[in-house]
Amino acid sequence: MAQASSAGPVSGVPALDQPVSSAGWRDTVARSLLHFDFDFDEPNSFTGAVSSRPFADLEFITMACGRHAAHRDASIISQSHRPEYLLTLQLSGEFRLTQDDRTAILKPGQFAFYDSTRPASVASSDDYRSLCLKFPKRLVAASGEGLDELTATRLEADAGLAPSVWALLSTLSETVDSVSNANRYSTVAGVMNLVGAMLTGQPGAAAETPPAASRENLLHRIYGFMDEHLGDPDLGPREVAAAHFISVRYLHSLFQDSGASVAAWIRDRRVERCRIDLADPALLNVPAAAIAQRWGFKTASHFGQIFKAATGLTPADYRHRATAANG
Repeated sequence: MAQASSAGPVSGVPALDQPVSSAGWRDTVARSLLHFDFDFDEPNSFTGAVSSRPFADLEFITMACGRHAAHRDASIISQSHRPEYLLTLQLSGEFRLTQDDRTAILKPGQFAFYDSTRPASVASSDDYRSLCLKFPKRLVAASGEGLDELTATRLEADAGLAPSVWALLSTLSETVDSVSNANRYSTVAGVMNLVGAMLTGQPGAAAETPPAASRENLLHRIYGFMDEHLGDPDLGPREVAAAHFISVRYLHSLFQDSGASVAAWIRDRRVERCRIDLADPALLNVPAAAIAQRWGFKTASHFGQIFKAATGLTPADYRHRATAANG
């Protein structure tokens, strides 16, 4: 399997997992990247390997493989769980990406990105190796319309902001485990500000970005984000604000008219999710402490106090009454 070239600002990438054959490649790529259908010129001799490293809402993916082609159509796209962009830097070999009636042919030191919500086709050479950043589209929501004009467009990693951004992404992909949980969302916010600036500064991006989202739309996205991350015990105002590129003060101002603070909304939503699970007969054998942990409560004692304050019952009493009523 080919070794990575320097590819401009990238000096190293994480080690890859064990190679798999063509028979296991579809599932391997689906777990780490996206669902694709594949075509192999020589399936018996094909091997490929992937390394996937999650970091808050981001995922760093290193891939090396032999020659093959792949595509995503409407039936495959429906399996995707959220709208995402995939930013891919070519480290060695050649990569052909087609989307939105455009085709980008990448060589080492070049990059492109594509949209998970629209059909795409890709093809790689025998010595293909890349570093990819997968991230929710909402993280660059303010420039989304402009970025739609750049999908499947070949971009140079040694021009403009790109060298600094790719050097940062490469370093972060190697050091994700060393960043504390408390700093992850603020780190993501800073990284995505740079990624958004790099992409919108490219020739061909829409000259005008859409107006700032209304308070109502921003709140809708914030509620969705908090619901999606209730299981993160470190979720709080600072993490929510960082994920949406706003200050904590502005976040609190958005909630002034809602009748609940950010922390109270998270707490109440967690309690509600625990109530639903505790009342579910199918989860009767799951300990209440495990349910509490699933929804972001750090300790069973803290959960018990919060739950009783909200419902007037201990988790055990609530479960007993709920399951008796359902029985």
